[in-house]
Amino acid sequence: MRAIIMLLVGLVFFSRFAIAQPSEQERVPQTLDELKAAIEKIRTETNTPAIGIALVNKNGPYWIAGLGEANIETHTPADENTLFRIGSISKMFAALAILKLQEEGKLNLNNKVRDLVPEIEFENPWEETNPVRIVHLLEHTTGWDDIHLAEYAYSAPDTMTTKEGLDYHSDSRKSRWVPGTRHAYCNAGAAVAAYIIEKVSGEKYEDYIDRNFFQPMGMTSTSYFQTDLYQQKGATLYTDGKAEKYWHILHRAAGSINSSPKDMANLVQLLLLRGATPAQQLISGTALDRMETPETTLGYASGIKAGYGLANYTSGYKDSQVAFHGHNGGLFGGLAELSYNKELETGYVFMINAGNWPAFDKISKTIRAYLLKDHHANNPEPIALPEKFKNLSGYYVPINHRQHLTRSTTTVFGVMKFHSDETYFYHQPLLGGMEPPGKNYAINDSALINSNLINNHLIDSSTGLPAIAIVDDPLAGKTVQINTDLFQAVSPLQVFGLLGLYGSLIILSLCSLLAAPVWGLRRIIKKIPTDSSVWIRTWPLIASLLFFGFTIVTSISGLFIQAAGIISVLSLSIFALSILYPLGVVICIRVLFTYRQQPISKWIYWYASIYTGLHLLMAVHLAYYGLFALRTWA
Repeated sequence: MRAIIMLLVGLVFFSRFAIAQPSEQERVPQTLDELKAAIEKIRTETNTPAIGIALVNKNGPYWIAGLGEANIETHTPADENTLFRIGSISKMFAALAILKLQEEGKLNLNNKVRDLVPEIEFENPWEETNPVRIVHLLEHTTGWDDIHLAEYAYSAPDTMTTKEGLDYHSDSRKSRWVPGTRHAYCNAGAAVAAYIIEKVSGEKYEDYIDRNFFQPMGMTSTSYFQTDLYQQKGATLYTDGKAEKYWHILHRAAGSINSSPKDMANLVQLLLLRGATPAQQLISGTALDRMETPETTLGYASGIKAGYGLANYTSGYKDSQVAFHGHNGGLFGGLAELSYNKELETGYVFMINAGNWPAFDKISKTIRAYLLKDHHANNPEPIALPEKFKNLSGYYVPINHRQHLTRSTTTVFGVMKFHSDETYFYHQPLLGGMEPPGKNYAINDSALINSNLINNHLIDSSTGLPAIAIVDDPLAGKTVQINTDLFQAVSPLQVFGLLGLYGSLIILSLCSLLAAPVWGLRRIIKKIPTDSSVWIRTWPLIASLLFFGFTIVTSISGLFIQAAGIISVLSLSIFALSILYPLGVVICIRVLFTYRQQPISKWIYWYASIYTGLHLLMAVHLAYYGLFALRTWA
């Protein structure tokens, strides 16, 4: 809905969200001291209260620190033992635990979820032929919606069990497409995996992780709960300078861990040592290889290696041709990233106690630039672009939506344009937001090497891994997978028809808003009585105000999830406006029909007719995508 807000203030183009890019003129730190100074400079310039950071190689951390203030009110300094919230990096432990149990012969990634935990509710229309398997939970290929606002909003007591969390609003777990075909990030997957771990191990999930990973890895201050230690050493999280309350996440396995730079450095070292601590082997290197490989999207069979494995994603940096593995995490007032490369034998983790995406992006890019300062990219020689990729020119929309309700906007504002030349295949959002366009090339006939992929809201550069392939989706037919996104061709008529609908409605609404005071003043001065021409112009304007109100309150719901996920003024406003807007459109039609024989200026009548027609099309469009009587708390 952010795109609609931009349109409402008069913009006629849409820019896909991207983090501010650092200046190409900025000097890459050449020494560790220069890196330390650069990170501190970013912290102060972006008003980030604190950063917890560790740079790690196989021998352990070679820089570990806490910078700034863990609490700006008490001026408590951050250090290497300050506890930060790592968000979705927590999911990596669910994957490690499943892989460990598989190595012990207690389960298999391909086990059916229904067989292991029949008491967990989910709906899969293809269960007989394409059941949901454990691997789908961890690679986010179940086809389920991400958890709904009500699940996000719920502040779960620490005493709530994994099963009780899964029983709360289980209706989000419905496969929208054939499991094991498309990726769509879903926090519930890690929670179901955690419950499977409990069933198989006979232990509470958090206890299992503590015994098998935290303690052997020396992560003794790390936990899933707001412990006494967290109360003493936890960094206060801030959004725009305002302190956030502690968020008791419903599905703890998905994002609840609190950890310090010192503890998190041990996780990075484990990944670099391929499953070992300096003292013992906890999990095999083969298991980690599998963790880093996405295998359950359609593109895997065509050779795609980039994307999202078992709670482990790939990302790049500029034209380095280096694939970093890891995960990032975010919650209100806190962001974190863990990333490593086994060939470079180095990695890092950093955590900030602010919801500051520009700071997050600058820190990440500065660290990667430093780690790659002596690396020389080995760019493979591209071959002539296979004919099948040349034939893809046209317009495409994503069809693996993270949330079902976002289809209404991605169908309009997420359009991608594909074209090619003899050597390169290009992709770029139709309405901007990605410069330069993705320039992709072939080294074989099946898949393309990526460049400038859009991934996780950041514009990532080449990983050097095959990332683009033509696939055959069971429901959509011929489609194109780019990293984790799946695109389907659409006609120019659909693309420009929907853009024209939004643009025309906004233009007419702005014209009416500007003209309304003139109409009113003229009628007052000339003492013209209210007649049919007033109502025929007023009701479409009222419908516009209802439409704008609906899009605004729906858009800001992402900033106030707790209010949107329960019955509140915000959620009730969304519900009411999603009914009042189509009702207003019906009234517009009735007024237009009632006064069709009245002595009204033809241009006013036709103006009102076109205006009303646009509203009718918009109401149908929104209703088609389920945006009618929208109950965000349900």
